[in-house]
Amino acid sequence: MQIKIDRSFFDEQTIDSSFWEKSISQINIDKIDYQFIFFEKSQKTGIWVSRNYAIYGSKLIKLRPNKKTLHQINLNKSRIEQIKYKNDQEKESCNRKKYGIRIVRNQKCREFYSRSQEINQKIWEELKKQSLQITFKQDYDIQKLIGKGNFAKVYLCNKKSNKLQFAVKVFEKSKMINTETDRLALLKEISILRKLNYKGLIKLHEVYEDETHIYLVQDYLQGGELYQHIKKNQKLPENIVAGVIATILKSLEYLHKNNILHRDLKPENMILRKKGVLEDIVITDFGLADFYDPFGNYMFQRCGTPGFVAPEVLQDKLYDSKVDIFSVGCLMYLLLTGKSPFKGSSYDEIVMRNFNCKVDYQSIESIVSIQCLQLLKLLLHRRPSQRPTPNEALKQEWFQINLDKQRYLELNNNAEQGQSTKEITKSISNDIGSCGYTKYFSCIQPCGIPEFCTAQISIINNKQDASIYTPQYAMMQSIQEQFKDSEKLISIRNLEDDFGDMIFEDEPPQSHKLPQYQLIGKLKKVVDQNHSTNQASQILLLKTSQQDQTIFNRSQPKIDNELLKQS
Repeated sequence: MQIKIDRSFFDEQTIDSSFWEKSISQINIDKIDYQFIFFEKSQKTGIWVSRNYAIYGSKLIKLRPNKKTLHQINLNKSRIEQIKYKNDQEKESCNRKKYGIRIVRNQKCREFYSRSQEINQKIWEELKKQSLQITFKQDYDIQKLIGKGNFAKVYLCNKKSNKLQFAVKVFEKSKMINTETDRLALLKEISILRKLNYKGLIKLHEVYEDETHIYLVQDYLQGGELYQHIKKNQKLPENIVAGVIATILKSLEYLHKNNILHRDLKPENMILRKKGVLEDIVITDFGLADFYDPFGNYMFQRCGTPGFVAPEVLQDKLYDSKVDIFSVGCLMYLLLTGKSPFKGSSYDEIVMRNFNCKVDYQSIESIVSIQCLQLLKLLLHRRPSQRPTPNEALKQEWFQINLDKQRYLELNNNAEQGQSTKEITKSISNDIGSCGYTKYFSCIQPCGIPEFCTAQISIINNKQDASIYTPQYAMMQSIQEQFKDSEKLISIRNLEDDFGDMIFEDEPPQSHKLPQYQLIGKLKKVVDQNHSTNQASQILLLKTSQQDQTIFNRSQPKIDNELLKQS
């Protein structure tokens, strides 16, 4: 029976003829999330065939022993629905009635069945964590509009099955003008949200798609935006601010351990779980978030909100998780004083002070404690390498003074444990601008080989170095070639002092970019000083591509100009 399949917003522009994507990748058996058996009925022979499948991250994998190629499908881009099969003409009684799941991808579908309704429901619960469902209106009742942005509306809704309340973020497909960019951006946001499972971060429960809308079902937070609280109260005492900042830093610790950068931390994106309980604050809106890339290959390179964004983002330097730490510093300053850390009489002046990291400490020295000022200067340090990690910040004396002893100990109970290998612990390449020097150009993750494995289920032991050939890589590779016979290697520490004077105080940012030729020329000078050679250094001049001229901030800042201008 032919089934009419509507096109999904997440379908590829050029649809491949095959339902499965073929890959030669290998599977780390320890990272399989869920493994199960599906039954399929052959359309040619009418015979029921069973096969092994596994959910592996966001992929559904068909396990094919002794096969070189891997058959997989991206669940994040696939729609699923529950189905039933009933045929009294089947010879075997177990085949006369089956419960299954239909998976649709690129306007093609497959129907998979389980041995029982209970088993099918368990598989469904696992699949829907990564997939798009299609029955939002059957599963939820929308109550009222509770929020509105440039790209989506947020409604309060009730789940029909258990009467629980949720907030649903609704995207209207027809309003997504740049379809391909919007598609990739929304996919990135959803993939990041699916990985989050921490009380201080918004929780994504389910994702739906129908003919006209995409629905993200999230926690319903009843306490309101931190932004509204700041407007009413202007400034808060240090002990209250310490509780708020501690919660945010602990949430950032979780984010950064999972290699995620938020990149748009501001009061509008902080919501209280309960009204009046400031310490129970939740970070929301991951529309500009991305996975950390040491080479700076992000969908939106320059993004954030002026007044909260780190200077290295405005200056078009490579950056890492320390951009979020800077934003926390801006937020802490605002909570303590009721004003922006960048003093200015106009919006442009505030942006320029943000660009040059000219923080107004003078006006607050007499109203905050010494320990508070010390922490602020660390969080808002011009050099990302000097800013603390969330864990390091939580150990500061200011938190010990302003938090009760039990909470301080709870926040630091893992202080002596080793950092996760996934955590971004070093601020690399920020002090040398767009040149993008990194010590290592690949990441090797050693692990053992399991005793029993198929051709596709194995753990790679000797992983080849994977080089990403970007302009930054090509340039630094050529520079490193000059040093291969020298005992003195380039290091961030060696270059730090040479680049300490590279703050363009009086030069306005052009499209929020520093002139790259000046930065590269400076690097060339330092290289020549450190390594004497008759052959000229190979320096690659970087050109600004059209793609780099991305919109600076996908969501317009809501912070009142009065708050920004107050001095």
